[in-house]
Amino acid sequence: MTREAAGFRELRTAAAALGVCVGYYVGAHFGFLLRFPPMTPSVMWPPNAILTTALLLAPPRHWWIYLFAALPAHLAAELGAGWPTSLVLILFATNCSEALFAACGVRWLSDAPRRFDTLRRVVVFIIAAVIVAPFLSSFLDAAAVAAVQREPYWSVWQTRLFSNALTELTVVPALVIAATRGSAWPWPMSLARTVEAACLGALLLIAGIAVFTGSAESGTLSGPMGTPFAVVLPFMLWAAVRFGPGGASSALLTTALLSIWGATHGRGPLGTLPIAEGVLPLQIFLITIAIPLMCLAALIEERRRAEDTLGERLRFEQILSNLSASFVNLPGLSMDGAFEIWLRQLGEFLRIDHVLLFQFAGEGKELVVASTWTDPEVRHRFEDSGEAPTQGEPWHQLVLFSPAAEPPLEPVRDPGSRAGLDVRASLTIPLEAGGVALGALWLGKLTAERTWSNELVQRLRLVAGVFASALARRKADNALRTSEGMKSAILASLPSRVAVLDREGRIIAVNESWIRRPSEEATWDARLGVGANYVATCRHLASAAVPFAQVALAGVERVLDGSLASFALEYACGDPVADRWFAMSVVPLNRHQGGAVISHTDVTERKRAEIDAERSRRDLAHFTRRTTIGELTASLAHELNQPLTGILTNAEAAQRFLHVTPLDRDELRSIMWDVIQDAKRAGDVIKRLRDFLRKGEPEAMPLDLNALIQGVTKLVSSDAVIRNVTVTLDLDPNLPLVTGDSVQLQQVVLNLMLNAMEAIGEGECAEHRLVVRTDCPDTESVRVA
Repeated sequence: MTREAAGFRELRTAAAALGVCVGYYVGAHFGFLLRFPPMTPSVMWPPNAILTTALLLAPPRHWWIYLFAALPAHLAAELGAGWPTSLVLILFATNCSEALFAACGVRWLSDAPRRFDTLRRVVVFIIAAVIVAPFLSSFLDAAAVAAVQREPYWSVWQTRLFSNALTELTVVPALVIAATRGSAWPWPMSLARTVEAACLGALLLIAGIAVFTGSAESGTLSGPMGTPFAVVLPFMLWAAVRFGPGGASSALLTTALLSIWGATHGRGPLGTLPIAEGVLPLQIFLITIAIPLMCLAALIEERRRAEDTLGERLRFEQILSNLSASFVNLPGLSMDGAFEIWLRQLGEFLRIDHVLLFQFAGEGKELVVASTWTDPEVRHRFEDSGEAPTQGEPWHQLVLFSPAAEPPLEPVRDPGSRAGLDVRASLTIPLEAGGVALGALWLGKLTAERTWSNELVQRLRLVAGVFASALARRKADNALRTSEGMKSAILASLPSRVAVLDREGRIIAVNESWIRRPSEEATWDARLGVGANYVATCRHLASAAVPFAQVALAGVERVLDGSLASFALEYACGDPVADRWFAMSVVPLNRHQGGAVISHTDVTERKRAEIDAERSRRDLAHFTRRTTIGELTASLAHELNQPLTGILTNAEAAQRFLHVTPLDRDELRSIMWDVIQDAKRAGDVIKRLRDFLRKGEPEAMPLDLNALIQGVTKLVSSDAVIRNVTVTLDLDPNLPLVTGDSVQLQQVVLNLMLNAMEAIGEGECAEHRLVVRTDCPDTESVRVA
């Protein structure tokens, strides 16, 4: 509790102690008025009943405060009567002992010491406070009076026993009930019931005055009224039946006071008898009337409460059923309004002032107000304080306490203490679902104290379970909605076109990129929307010979049936030429129903970059070949010079033979044959150069690697002679054909041979030899070394 609340409680305790002091003093003087000198005991002695009432209402740790508060009043009242100090102190000790016996006995035996609404509680009160406490305390009291005042021991003991028993029986219930109901002001009574109570009190007072304060002759048992006590008995029964133990005790107290006053003043039905002879029968008569009347009132009240409890239980079960049903199909976004409605119904049903529903926020370390309801009649207290808890506000600590329990020793945070209000009773029930703490349900009473029975707590746990389930479902809905929103945002932000298929191949979801498709970027499946069968469309396009449709159909079907983990395809779109490229990806949908996720990503820029890179690579390769040919200029010149020299020599020889007579035709034919062969050899050299320097797209074709190596060897043969390198070929005649581009393979072999000749030429060996060998190390490869 806060410092202000603690100060208020201390002030209230001090005020109660002052009230006990004043009440004890007034009660003592009232008791002196009902004393018959020279007898010391009084016919009714209210101070003991006042002490018993205070001890029943106060927690045991405060009892010493009220006992010491009564001491000054006791001394002031009894020392003024001229009694010895020793007697006054002993009488105070006996008065305190009686109150302690009564309070301890009732608290020990009764489950609710301050209530008289069941037969068991009334019987416990009668045994402990009415019989045992006066009986035990009267021995010491009578002994002290007999020793100091010289009065007959048993006469004092008898007078005090019945006097205190009657006082405890009539005064204590009335004061306790008045005090407990007074703390709950305004009383929950209708106007009709208030009028009924006023009429009953007035009629009982009139009847009591007429019977007990009238003349002794007219009020005797043999007079015209016959049995005068029967006149007030109906009103006492009326009070017991209609107003329970509180009404019965008030009627008994009124009747006892009027009858004793009349008897002590010689009036009423016992006015003709001597006072000493009339008081004891009157006490016994009132006690015998009061005990069954209190038991009757308790039985009627218990029956009424049982009926109310049954009705309340049925209403609670109805509320619980409606509460559970209201959250069954309620979406998470609509639960805030439902929480407010049901907190109001719960607060009105329990007749409490404030209900708070807390939930853990963030990482589950802080409680925030999820919903709140306040009784309109006490709402102004929060509004005036400016500390009303609002939805979403954090709360740090909650406690469970009630007036029956000891208040917490540590400072606590609750809506009452936070707003500077005095929370008279509160209850906090944790909200758990699946073993996870989700929040708390807080119920508070500001206007009156109340206890929380175990049965009520168990019922409220059921209500808390419903609220916990609702909070858990709302939390799950919010998480699902957030997750779906995140997934939708991710899909919407993807530049790729994405479609989700079910197990049958129908499109169940697409992203915005799939919908927003520029006409120049449209793929072959771009017209498909949600609900269309993707597989059937692929099958139809495949039958129409749409490019790539058959391959895509096979890939999608295999991913859907689980035989393929993923599928990828790159295809071109655009007429009349393929000016756009897309990468199609198909992966399984990660859910137990199956399905697939298809995406189309525009890879045109990547493909263009790849084409540009390939073109640059080919240009670089062509430049490298030209550079290599430039390095072989001398060799190529020698290679071409030989056939050209032969052609020139043979042509000059043929010209000379043409002038010789007779013409030798055979020799001339041989010369022409040599010219033709030299021309072919020169043409082969040029053809090899042209093929080697050819610039264009690579063409893969079956090649004889041995023939390719022989051609390259002829191309470098002259350079080998210049470098003084002997080239030897060790070719496997069973070498299989290889697939590749002849120009690229020639480039590779030529580079190898040139590099080898350069390496050999750097050596100091006199004989330079280069061996080119081919073989098949296995059936899947060919080796050149």
